Amino acid sequence: MLLSNKNIIFIFSTLLILSCSQNFEPTIESVTASPNPAQSGQRVLLKCIATDDDEGNILKNELLSYEWFASFGELSSDTGDTTSWIAPSIPGNYSVTCKVSDQYNGMDILAINIVVE
Repeated sequence: MLLSNKNIIFIFSTLLILSCSQNFEPTIESVTASPNPAQSGQRVLLKCIATDDDEGNILKNELLSYEWFASFGELSSDTGDTTSWIAPSIPGNYSVTCKVSDQYNGMDILAINIVVE
């Protein structure tokens, strides 16, 4: 089978695009809670700072999505880079988790411990 110049260029271009499309997973730099410690029933502001190191390749325009999880207390929203959490009525140590993902299945997860007094 003989390949034409068009076929060779197409194959080379496809290989080049595929080799430049490595997805870097997002990285959560920090999750903060303010105030921490908090009083029972108090609203706590949560913020997640994340980056995605895909600047050098064709996937550089990725959108990051945020999901928040808490087993106790109440989240005002479970999406976005900021949310608030209402501390439970029972004092103790509680964990709130943020998951950051991109549309190519890259993700990072980080939890913060909040003391409720």
